[in-house]
Amino acid sequence: MAYYTKINKYNLQKHVDQYKIGKLFYFKGIKEGIENTNYFFKTEKGNFVLTIFENKITERIKNKNLTFFIDLIKFLRIKNFPTPSILRDINKKHLINFYNKPSVIVEFITGNNPKNINKNHCYELGKILSVLHKNSLKFKKKKKNNFSLNEWEILIYKKLNLKKNHFLFLKNEIEFLKKNWPKNIPSGIIHGDLFPDNVFFKKNKINGIIDLSNACNDFFCYDLSICINAWCFNKKIDLNKTRNLIKGYSFVRKLQKKEINYFPIFLRASSLRFYLSRLMDSKNKRIPKQYKKNPNEYLKKLKYFQENNLSNFFNKI
Repeated sequence: MAYYTKINKYNLQKHVDQYKIGKLFYFKGIKEGIENTNYFFKTEKGNFVLTIFENKITERIKNKNLTFFIDLIKFLRIKNFPTPSILRDINKKHLINFYNKPSVIVEFITGNNPKNINKNHCYELGKILSVLHKNSLKFKKKKKNNFSLNEWEILIYKKLNLKKNHFLFLKNEIEFLKKNWPKNIPSGIIHGDLFPDNVFFKKNKINGIIDLSNACNDFFCYDLSICINAWCFNKKIDLNKTRNLIKGYSFVRKLQKKEINYFPIFLRASSLRFYLSRLMDSKNKRIPKQYKKNPNEYLKKLKYFQENNLSNFFNKI
């Protein structure tokens, strides 16, 4: 999250008036993240977050996908999943324009992002991710993952202007993944971006999951691999944290043997996915330097998983 769109108190109060949540006391921009503008604000009715969707910044979130995102959150709230509810305005709309851009106002979630990730954090994360996956099987709407193998191929061929050796390295990796990509393992709605800054803990339990704007249909085990990469890796994979993450996940939904076999593939794929998105963002002049994340972090992870298959470890879990 970031704040690309600059707002003032007068216009925010006019916007807030459409929600009947009282007088605006205070607001400030939220610096974390990269894709959308976010402001925390306080009114006489409570604390809230305004999100303005900046689809022209990274172009990964399209306006047509926002109704899917809203419907998914409404569905998950019915299932008591801990994601903040989206407010409706006086016309009972969730999504309305602000500064000529689509926006939503959501409840503010209390808690803290984990700073020093431990095995308990990973266990609780596994449980909540499994709840999301299990609940998603009853969600009738679908959305294709628009940033997967085919899109990665388009990036390296047409958009990134890579040096020859690096192009060949990425081309070979994509060809390897396409050759080994599964076709018939459990799938449904995935979060797709469940990094520590999108998870709030309170008293060692997860109190909130945010930023479902990247949610889409894909393999559950791929989503789990994204989490392993984000939560259980520091120069190399932390096997104890990984084991606890999978243990927490399996407490709710038991992994099938054929899913477990694909962990080595998905760890490489999730490394490549975030390397390419960060590399693309690093070349995007519309994104301020302070919001950009180092793509080489995920290039190192990709090379690590190329050299370390870890099949034996996963087969013993």
